[in-house]
Amino acid sequence: MSSSLIAKPRTNPELRSLYEISLLPPQIQLQEYFLGVLATLSQYFPVDYAAIILRDVKKDLLHVEALYGIEMENHPHHCHSRKGVIGEVLRSRQPMPIQYVNQEPLYEEAVKSSKQINKIQPPLLCIPLVVEGETIGAMNINPLYGARNEFAEDFHFLSVLSAILSPTIRNYHLKKEEHHAGSRKLKLKTSLLEEVLEERLTEVLNRIDPYVELKSRTGLLDDIISLVEKILVKSAMEKVGHVQTSAARLLGINRNTLRTKMKDLKIKSR
Repeated sequence: MSSSLIAKPRTNPELRSLYEISLLPPQIQLQEYFLGVLATLSQYFPVDYAAIILRDVKKDLLHVEALYGIEMENHPHHCHSRKGVIGEVLRSRQPMPIQYVNQEPLYEEAVKSSKQINKIQPPLLCIPLVVEGETIGAMNINPLYGARNEFAEDFHFLSVLSAILSPTIRNYHLKKEEHHAGSRKLKLKTSLLEEVLEERLTEVLNRIDPYVELKSRTGLLDDIISLVEKILVKSAMEKVGHVQTSAARLLGINRNTLRTKMKDLKIKSR
């Protein structure tokens, strides 16, 4: 670390900001955490705009995951990861300036539109986010020391900041991917269950004479619901060796509810 970052730690804005950022507690969302980081940074440096942009390697896309200075709905959301300065930063793992925002894939359409994003002004500094040798994305931010021809001081400080933020940002991203994967599995499971039940119940209805059912007034819907519950409870009990706690957990109900259903449905426990 250069001498400019270690001299007079109590008054040094770089050290103070990095120290305070390192103490920030985790938030539920990456956006909330990033706003906290930039709120701290803006106490020491003039920051108008910053963005966290993460890679989707499978789709070869970049997604904007967190923003400062602009509402998410007013900002471009994605672009291809191999194009522009951002793509070069990801490949080289070296910070670079974005001098021409209107030529950068992430921003070019936005700056051409009638609703221009005034806070995204060149130059922007693009800093790679690297964790354990893996480039997970980049951070774009306006220069902290003002617009100049050389950004060595900015790059030095922002690279240290990136090293602090990158592991935390990756954890947020991994949790988000795990959540989406879980949601996809649940949807697949629900869809499969619906398909099976539809097929079986259609077979049942096809075997029932509507005229006879109407005359008997037996309550077909209640009968089917009761029968399905009985089959599920019996099957769950057999699957877990008749351990009521495990069966209740499998069915997603509490143990008392299971016992009540077993009594109502006249299911005997071993």
